[in-house]
Amino acid sequence: MKSYGIALTFSLLMNPIMSQAATVETDQTASIIVSSQQAHGFMDWVYDKSSGQLFMEVKQLNQPFLLVTSLPQGVGSNDIGLDRGQLGNSRLVQFERLGPYTILRQLNPNYRANTQNTAEKEAVKDAFAESILWRSKILSGKKTLVMMNDLVINDLHGVIDTLKYTEQGSYQLDKNKSLIIPEGVKSFEKNSDVDVLLTFNGNQAGQYAKQVTPDANFISIKMRYSFIALPELGYTPRTYHPMSGYLSDSYLDYAQPITNSVQQWHLLRHRLKKINPGSAPSEVIEPIVYYLDSGAPEPIRSALLDGARWWSKAFEKAGFINGFQVEMLPEGADPQDMRYNVIQWVHRATRGWSYGSVITDPRTGEILKGHVTLGSLRVRQDHLIARGLTAGWNDRTAADKAAMDLALARIRQLSAHEIGHTLGLDHNFASSSNDNASVMDYPHPYISLKQGKIDISQPYSVGVGEWDNFTIQYGYGEYDAGQNPAKQQQLQIESALKQGLSYIGESDSRAKDASQIYASLWDNGSDAVAELIRLGQVRKVAIEGFNHRALLGDQPLGELSDAFVPIYLLTRFQINAAAKLIGGSNYSFVQDKTSSWHFVAPEQQKAALNALLNTIMPSSLEVPVSVLQYLVPKSGNYRATRESFASGLGVLPDQLGMAEVLSRHTVTNLLMPRRLNRVNQAYIADREQLSVSELINELLDTTLLKRRKTGTQTGIWMRVNAVVVDALLQAVRDPQTAPEIQALLSERLQYAVSQLERKAKRADDYQAAHFQWLANSINKGLTDAEFHLINEPLPMPPGSPI
Repeated sequence: MKSYGIALTFSLLMNPIMSQAATVETDQTASIIVSSQQAHGFMDWVYDKSSGQLFMEVKQLNQPFLLVTSLPQGVGSNDIGLDRGQLGNSRLVQFERLGPYTILRQLNPNYRANTQNTAEKEAVKDAFAESILWRSKILSGKKTLVMMNDLVINDLHGVIDTLKYTEQGSYQLDKNKSLIIPEGVKSFEKNSDVDVLLTFNGNQAGQYAKQVTPDANFISIKMRYSFIALPELGYTPRTYHPMSGYLSDSYLDYAQPITNSVQQWHLLRHRLKKINPGSAPSEVIEPIVYYLDSGAPEPIRSALLDGARWWSKAFEKAGFINGFQVEMLPEGADPQDMRYNVIQWVHRATRGWSYGSVITDPRTGEILKGHVTLGSLRVRQDHLIARGLTAGWNDRTAADKAAMDLALARIRQLSAHEIGHTLGLDHNFASSSNDNASVMDYPHPYISLKQGKIDISQPYSVGVGEWDNFTIQYGYGEYDAGQNPAKQQQLQIESALKQGLSYIGESDSRAKDASQIYASLWDNGSDAVAELIRLGQVRKVAIEGFNHRALLGDQPLGELSDAFVPIYLLTRFQINAAAKLIGGSNYSFVQDKTSSWHFVAPEQQKAALNALLNTIMPSSLEVPVSVLQYLVPKSGNYRATRESFASGLGVLPDQLGMAEVLSRHTVTNLLMPRRLNRVNQAYIADREQLSVSELINELLDTTLLKRRKTGTQTGIWMRVNAVVVDALLQAVRDPQTAPEIQALLSERLQYAVSQLERKAKRADDYQAAHFQWLANSINKGLTDAEFHLINEPLPMPPGSPI
């Protein structure tokens, strides 16, 4: 009893203390709220200015939402890729309470059971891992608060990994130099955001980091955490079809019957509904509206608006009256607000890619926000190309106007292209060979010769194409009551095919060794070979007419060499397209009993080979003396950049170096291992086809085994020969080259050695030395995998994007 009494007394003594502690805690919480900056909306934020601590009022437990990171301030380098406005991953998350803690759990929507059976749902949920991103102790009081700093002062965007991947150094987040930005704590109806200033410490920074930061050991950028409400019910997912031309998401649904595929696909699109449902034209309940960043200057601003509004007609054709609109971002509107689809004008240190990004509901594919990022230096590259093309025009007023018109025409097309991505559309790289049926291709400016002179009056198509009209109808179109949506969509695909429309997507097109002959980047025309020949003629005229008038008014003459780069390399992308006919194939994404694929006809392959070999002829690679003399060294503090041709002559223009660069581009395209493998297998099945032996023989006869007269073209021929031998040796060594191809290449190289040694005995001293050096180099290269004829190949200046 005594011990019990002591325990009871102790308990009674403790009660006032516990009550007092609770009172103190309540007072502490209340004082935080009273003295802090607050933002109310989807999430309620409380920012304590004195401590720099951010609190959140916990009111949404076990309710999924999206957490998205983005960069309101980027690093500024296209090569690093951490650009202003860049969106990070969308995470499906929810707050939960476990004991004294609030946690943030990332859910795993990739694995589901779409069923009413609760036990089946739980079985799938428990089979796969989820991720706990954060935890914080709850501060109890008048309002329940949790501290958020540990969540948001963090690198969920993956900046460290990106810097490491791009070889910019090893960085770590410095939390002592990282903090929440008070004015970046905002809350709206559908999203709540927190901006943080993060500093990353590193050493041995890479060249791109050094280029854009005042001190590359300390990279400080703004990161945004957006907490985004999931949409209301009422959206119906639409099944993805490979021929639809849409971006897509997929997941595994374990509730599907055995007779169905467990992998389910839905395409990405905005929610758009008519006032009067059905296929007939109707006004919409709420239009899709895009808002342009007011930071875009004129005349670019008007061009961006024009191109963006091309989509209005596509939606009108699909039956949505006023369904798509483009406006300037209203004064006072915040581009962070999820209610605004934004077209953002972004500056970088170098020209780079533009992007069309989206925030989607991962459960359904519904696009919640479109975010377009347009790089400001793109338009200057197009203007540079146009100036080089029109340098030979005597009418300078007309030349200046034509250059500006071309640049603005490209901006219109680029605006439409990137918005297309944010409407859910994928690339269609077959468009350029399909009568320019889509803005979702990468277009090269169309340049022609009119009475022997350069003509750029119609560089790009205007408006969206027939493929774009089809995709909007397919993804957004409504159907009448009683119509089967799947059946209607199949009929739409069949109708598109009857119109002659074709579609080839990203994975079948971007790689230089891809086999699909009708899908390339930055090419033109349905016949890649004919276009290469035609563009080669344009290039010849442009080079011959090139002069100092390609410069901007305030540029010194030394900058002319950079303006010459895209003119000399004018055919680079069409070379890629023509090379795809070598071992090339044709197929489509239509899935029916008639679907098939086949190799290209032998006459097409041989025509492509002849056209490609013509691009490495000394006469094609030579620069006229009159032009070469214009290319004076850079002056004063001007320096060569990666946009310049590298030179083995110091500051002087290196004609043989230019020839090396362009010839390597062609020869490398020809000798890609997978391309040679396809050539061989096509030949095995059909002896009328081009064979690897024939390809190599034609290459050797055009280069190594042909004697040249003395002069500049002799030097070019010799440099090209070194390029060819290096490329052949690399093809032999490449692990992707099939063993039977390695045998053929080795045999042809040994044959070349015997021929070169014979030629060395009959040639003059200058060419004899060259022939013998090539023979010796081949022998050494076949036994020494580290041997190269050109130890430091001159780099090709960047081409994409234009």
